[in-house]
Amino acid sequence: MGTSHALEPLFSHMVMQHGPIGLLGRATLKAEEAARQQGVFLSFASFSELLQANQANSTTWLPIVTTFDCRFSDLDEATAFCILGRNRQGDVVACQAARFFDWSDTNFREEAQSLRLFYKEPSQTKLPNEQCRVSAIAARGAAGRVLYSGGAWYRPDFRGKGLVEYLPRIARAYAHTLWNIDCTVTLMAEAVVRGGVFPRNGYRNIEWAVDLVGSRLGDMHAAFLWIKQDEMLSDLSDFLGSERSQADLSLRAVR
Repeated sequence: MGTSHALEPLFSHMVMQHGPIGLLGRATLKAEEAARQQGVFLSFASFSELLQANQANSTTWLPIVTTFDCRFSDLDEATAFCILGRNRQGDVVACQAARFFDWSDTNFREEAQSLRLFYKEPSQTKLPNEQCRVSAIAARGAAGRVLYSGGAWYRPDFRGKGLVEYLPRIARAYAHTLWNIDCTVTLMAEAVVRGGVFPRNGYRNIEWAVDLVGSRLGDMHAAFLWIKQDEMLSDLSDFLGSERSQADLSLRAVR
C-alpha cells in the first residue's frame, strides 16, 4: 500500500478482494467523501509515521497502544494498516489503525490476557507488573479471522465533525475486503463510552470489562466492543441509506 498523497482519494489506493465489493466500495466512498467535506483528507501511512504523529500530538493523544506500536509489535502490510487524516495544511488531525489476527485456535480473551495482543514478545517487552484482565464473557467468542481496530484519535478542533462515524467504518470495510473478517473488536475507555461514541462508531455490541493494569497507558477500565461479519455488512448498508441517492457512488465503485 505505502503512503498515498493526502489529497488523492484513499479509495484509489485500495485493492478490494473479498466482497460484497459493491457494498464495501460504496460505503468507503461515502465515508471518505463525508470526511473530506469536513476538511479531512485520508491516506495510508506507515506505522513509523503513526508513531511520529502520536508523539508530536502528545498533549491531546495518549501513547499509541502497543498493538500498533512498531517498537513492540510486528506490523506489515500483510496483517495491518494505518489511516491518517490531514487538514489542508498537511497536519495530522485524525487516525485509525487496524490489525488482522488469525485466531483459529485461540480467542481475544486468551490473546489479551497473555499480552500477545499487545506485544510480539510479552516476556521480554512488557512492563514488570503489566497485566490484562478480561471479564467480558463475549471475548471468548471473538475467534477465527479477527480484526482489532483501534488507534482512534481526532485532534480537538476536529472532534464533533462525525469522523468517529466515518473512519471506523472505512477501516472495517477495507479490512474485510483484504482478510474476509469474521469479527471486528476494539476496546473503549470508560470515559469515551460515557461520551456517547458507542454506538455512533457502528459497533453493535458492548460488554464490560477489559482492565489494563500497570500498562504503558497506565491503568484503564475499558469496554469490549465487537461486531460480527453479518452485523458489519448490515451496518454499512444502513450507513449508505437509499440506493437511489448513492447512484454516483455505485458507478465509481464499479469502476
